[in-house]
This record gives sequence, C-alpha cells and structure tokens, in this order.
Amino acid sequence: MTDPREHLDFVKALTREAGEKTMEFYRKEYDVSEKAGGSPVTEADLESEEILVSGLSETGYGIFAEERGSVNQDGSEGIWIVDPLDGTQDFIDKTGEFSIMVGLLHRGEPVFGVVYAPVGEKLWYGAKDEGAYVIDKGEKRRKIEVNGKGRLNRFRLIASRNHFSDADRKISELLDVAGVTRMGSLGVKFSSIAEGAADLTYYTTDRLGIWDTCAPQIILEEAGGGVYDTTGKRPTYDLESRRMAEGIVGLGTDEPRIRKEVIRTLTEVRT
Repeated sequence: MTDPREHLDFVKALTREAGEKTMEFYRKEYDVSEKAGGSPVTEADLESEEILVSGLSETGYGIFAEERGSVNQDGSEGIWIVDPLDGTQDFIDKTGEFSIMVGLLHRGEPVFGVVYAPVGEKLWYGAKDEGAYVIDKGEKRRKIEVNGKGRLNRFRLIASRNHFSDADRKISELLDVAGVTRMGSLGVKFSSIAEGAADLTYYTTDRLGIWDTCAPQIILEEAGGGVYDTTGKRPTYDLESRRMAEGIVGLGTDEPRIRKEVIRTLTEVRT
C-alpha cells in the first residue's frame, strides 16, 4: 500500500467539490426519500457520493460508500470509507451542521481521514502518526490538539441535536459534566473535540454505519483523543454488517481513568 498522504491534496479538493455540490441543493428545493430503517436520503447525498466515488476510483484503493456499499475493492489492503453527507437530517433542517467525510482503512484500522463542513468552509484532516489539522475558510492549516482535561466535571459533552433521550440526560448528570452542547454530524462532533471545543460525545445504539466513524476517528486520535466502542474496546470495522455494533465514544483525552469512568457510566445506564 502506498502512503495515503500522497492523496491528501486530491482528497481535500474532492471533498470540497462534493461540498460545493451539496450546497447547490442546500439553497433550493430537492427530493427526499426514505431508506430502509427510516433514515432520509436526499439528492445531495447521491450527487455527493457520485463525485467522491468517481474521483477515488482513480487511486487504486477499494471503496465502500454509504449508499452504494462495496465498490472496486479487488482485494486492496486500502479501502476508502465514504460518507457523502454526514448529518442528512441537519442538512434538511438547514442547521448547517453536516459534513462530507472520506476515511481510509488499512487492514481494518483508520489511517487517514478528511472531514469537510461546507457551511463555514471548514476542513479537518489527520493521518496516522502525522497529527491532525484544520483549515478554516481557506486560511493556512494549523495543528490541532484536544483539551486533555483531567476531570469529568470540567468536560463539555456534545449531544445529538436530533436525539437527546432521558438516558442521555441521566448520563450527563452522573458524569457531572460542566455543560452540554447540541450538535449534528458525528464528523463535526469528533472534529470539534479534536480542536478543543468540547471533550466528549457518544452513541450507544447500533445504528451508526462504518462511514460515520472512519474519517473522524483518525482525526480525533491524531489530536490526542481516544476513540472506543461502548465496551471500552477499539472500534471494529465490519464491511459485511456495515454497522458499529457497539456504538462509539469520542474523548478529548486518552487518560485510562477517564475512559473507564465514562464506559462504566454508559454501561450502567444502558443496563
């Protein structure tokens, strides 16, 4: 497998191109349909995915995209994981909190990721052992790092804008976090934690797809954070099930004591 950093400029440009296409739909009327399971899909999702899959096909790696599934794998060790529009409901609701995400799996581990938020023109990226960076509205890149707070009562939790259950409220109370921010798009949540704007987010259900987590995982980890499933283990990318069966936890620290307390609390409330 060649060094994925060779594709950095290409993938950044490609996600921006896909983002520009989504913004064309964002400003006008468009068709919305419902996928199996009840989640929405729009014309913007499909057009963005067409741009990304077509462009990434030139790299020689395999591709797994949210709407199309497996494309051009051919036994490749590297597989692009594509989310053409992360936060479709936020796109529909016009909150601005959606993103275009492209991650690269190598032997089942994320090694490279780009998350682009078209509203605001903000792009985050990270590569294995190379750090994480943000480019805000065309400015020069800057390296980003998590807050690394050592106490949960100083943490800011990012909860889902569209789903905040009684269980979520109980979790925030038991953890005694300093505050709760509501936000869409897992990619934007993880990337916000990576640059120190918050400290914790989680999903306890099995509804997340592998495309939701691949790109933002490597960004958050390279910024010094920790990413786990809700059992405290490393996330597993299963291309057959397509799902993150044990949910996901993103932390703005990789301190074991904090991780264990968060996982213990999630487990206690879930059971």
